[in-house]
Amino acid sequence: MRRILALLMIVMPVALAGINVELDLSHLEFLRDEFDIEGSVEMGYWIYADRQPDGSYRHAQASGEGVTCVDDVARVAILYLRLFENSADETHYLRAREALDFLLAMQDADGDFFNFIFDDGKINRNGPTSRKGGNWWTARGFWALSTGAWILGQRDPSYSIELARASQKAFRVLLNYERDGLIQGYTDVSSVALLGAVELYRISNDLEALNFIKRCSGSLISKLITDDDSIFRGLVDENAPQETVPHWHGWGSRQLEALAMTALALEDDELLELTVDAFKEGATLLLGAGPVYSLTGFVQLFPQIAYAAEAAISTGYTLFSITNDREIATITALLGSWFIGLNPLGQSMIGPNGEGYDGMEFSHINRNAGAESTISMLLSLERVSRLPEEYEKYFSGAIELLTPAKVIEAEAMRTGLSEVDTFQGTGISGNAALKVSGVFSLRESVALPPVPYSAFTGIGNVQTGPVSFTLRLGESRSEETVSIAQKSIFKVGVITGTAQESTLTLGGKVESGSFDLDQLVFLPDLIALYIPGDETLVLNYRDVPGYEEGMTVLPGRIVSTERKIVQVPTVAVDSIENLDRVHLDLRPLFDNDGLATADERKSSNFDNPQGIFGASYPAQELEKSFIDGRLEISDVEFAITTKGRDNMRLTGQAVTFVPEVFSRICILGAANHGDYTGQAMLVYEDGTTQNIAVSFSDWCGGPSKGEDIAFTFPSRYDNTGNIERIKCMLYYRCAETLDKPLKTIVFPQIPNVHIFAITLRRK
Repeated sequence: MRRILALLMIVMPVALAGINVELDLSHLEFLRDEFDIEGSVEMGYWIYADRQPDGSYRHAQASGEGVTCVDDVARVAILYLRLFENSADETHYLRAREALDFLLAMQDADGDFFNFIFDDGKINRNGPTSRKGGNWWTARGFWALSTGAWILGQRDPSYSIELARASQKAFRVLLNYERDGLIQGYTDVSSVALLGAVELYRISNDLEALNFIKRCSGSLISKLITDDDSIFRGLVDENAPQETVPHWHGWGSRQLEALAMTALALEDDELLELTVDAFKEGATLLLGAGPVYSLTGFVQLFPQIAYAAEAAISTGYTLFSITNDREIATITALLGSWFIGLNPLGQSMIGPNGEGYDGMEFSHINRNAGAESTISMLLSLERVSRLPEEYEKYFSGAIELLTPAKVIEAEAMRTGLSEVDTFQGTGISGNAALKVSGVFSLRESVALPPVPYSAFTGIGNVQTGPVSFTLRLGESRSEETVSIAQKSIFKVGVITGTAQESTLTLGGKVESGSFDLDQLVFLPDLIALYIPGDETLVLNYRDVPGYEEGMTVLPGRIVSTERKIVQVPTVAVDSIENLDRVHLDLRPLFDNDGLATADERKSSNFDNPQGIFGASYPAQELEKSFIDGRLEISDVEFAITTKGRDNMRLTGQAVTFVPEVFSRICILGAANHGDYTGQAMLVYEDGTTQNIAVSFSDWCGGPSKGEDIAFTFPSRYDNTGNIERIKCMLYYRCAETLDKPLKTIVFPQIPNVHIFAITLRRK
């Protein structure tokens, strides 16, 4: 494959009407490449782009799947078709057409689609994420083809007819997999098919498409959750028909978008009103918690990804374009602000060259920037840009969410004398939960704003009858008796926050049997956001007394919460001398146990900052290589602790020691959940400073940040203490120091980077 030189016009930012948004297509162009599809050369987009130590990116394939796929190129087609529809720019037309040509090349004779291409140009015909069968890629290809047929009708009539015929074939394939109005029985993939069917009906008046639109939309409506006490309120259940417990995920959830387009096509005002209400009700969850990854038996907040944000933003824009509802436009702009800082980390999810970052985790951003993330970001910004200029103040990274959601892992709460047992497992949040079998009283310190919060419990296995729950927070108290079911989320009361750090208590009694308590989830019953310019926007769709229903703007900051200030320590550490080497005694700063001895393997936790259990290195493997209690590598040695806490996460700490002139500093470390780049600052006695790299790669991924391998473990312990045959590594890196007395090292805030040891070399 060879890189194609990008046209200047397509690389430059695209200025759009309405809200002032620039779409930087540079990184998308970087992903664009020529791909051989079994002899036919087409333009596609690389699946992944991995960030390098210098901030550049390299193309990467999906191991075992391929290098480019229909799922992503179909998204590109939708993006450029929308841009062309708005701009009539010839370059947008050309990009849309080449993406559509790729889809046509991947469509089989029967109308179905394969998804992936291998790097040797062969189609991946058998992989579970690529084979034919009326899957996501078939629905997405169908949507893109039918949209292309509609938008390009005047620009290229003959090509539009070709696209229409191809979309008809894909539609017939999808009908073969319909079950009671739903493709494969699921509402998520069906919503994409429904969007395609609406476009197909617009260009053809196809009676079969019309009938499918009616059947599918009816099935989606039947799965819409309207229960006021459900955390799923305003969402469409995505579980299989035989499942009785709701399930929903943020990514791909465009059921309401499809229902809005159906209402437009059928001129159905009642359906449109139902969809508008559902969108506003669901906005309380999405604005309070962000683009939630999934709701099952627990809330999975992370990773938060562009794909989930885009589905909600596109839904909002579609509804606004039909209704001109100012509340929907405001919500849509606010949802778009997630990309530019209105998120849990307060950071942009967009890189300097138009990269859409791959995800936001609990403590960090995954700055790889593959096709799905980049395209979803661009699709989102394109929708936001079409909102009228009057909503621009609601598209801002400076907006502050005053009423955030709160998720507490049950196993991390103080249990006291409660009749509970902590257990580990998979398929539960944080890899652990509590088995409750009698009287329980769980406590946790929380700071919630002074507004009503609905409290929900994430429940696992259930072997009991109704349970009476009691909630207390300050003067607020709530009691609720709930008939809980297996692996779902139940409302257990409403409490009002105290605006300061207070003790939350969840109590109750199980008369017989037991149930598994996984999480406590607190969702605000109203959303309050502070808007720069000194006003608060309030969204009240849960009938909270004291506030107007719907959307209101109030002067000043009407909600405030005491902020807990965490003091980052500056710690004076001792030195352990060994000839010309000085080992810093970092034990006072250690806050993580990543090297598990035999009796620690079930309790150590290197990689899971949200839970109390995680995977870890087997300490005994490392100890076999110790010489006089130290690890020696070439001309470097490290003094390592393997009992108890043995490393520190980088949270901005500073260490001081007796000043001395050294020639070199060497650092032993590793990262969890990806590769990370950062710098520590060396402070010399005369005030001179020097920055050195503390960039480390994922512990089980191999060196990629310019560091060297210090030790390779043949296996690791999983979160339950069992051996996993996965090779993991400790790394080290060295830097030359200045010819001056060194006295302090100041570390950056990169909590996914762990430091195990530091050795200084005397001159």
